[in-house]
Amino acid sequence: MNLLEIHCRGRVMFAQIVVHGRGPGMRDFYLYHKNSIIYYIFRKDRGSWLLAYGELADDIKEACIDALILRYDHDVPQMFYHQGKRYVVRVRPKKYNIWHFFVNDVYAASVQYDRFSKRFEYHYDEQTVLTEEHIQKYIDMIQQGKIRWRRR
Repeated sequence: MNLLEIHCRGRVMFAQIVVHGRGPGMRDFYLYHKNSIIYYIFRKDRGSWLLAYGELADDIKEACIDALILRYDHDVPQMFYHQGKRYVVRVRPKKYNIWHFFVNDVYAASVQYDRFSKRFEYHYDEQTVLTEEHIQKYIDMIQQGKIRWRRR
């Protein structure tokens, strides 16, 4: 069993975790209490996370989902809260050195690398919560290899 690091109520908690695949697009994540008897099942079904079994306080449930997103969603470079709402940023690399960024599955920005000028160009929708600082951070992550490139 692996350990999942959960940040909640100003503390860091650890839960044992076991992952079970349930077919295409669905996986169950069993989180065990420290006594290894009580467990909770979190389910990822086609990109959505939910608590499928067990009862937890809302803040602990959301903290567990946050930890699961950051650990198991590999296309998520960042997750943040704005005015009490969770925003999950996903990146989808495309051909010809282009990356599309989505916030809660809504298009928010694109970044393109120009091979001739060796510079990054970007465009972002000003109606989203993403700012220019976010885009610069993602460009730095691309340069450092933290966000993957898609080759032709």
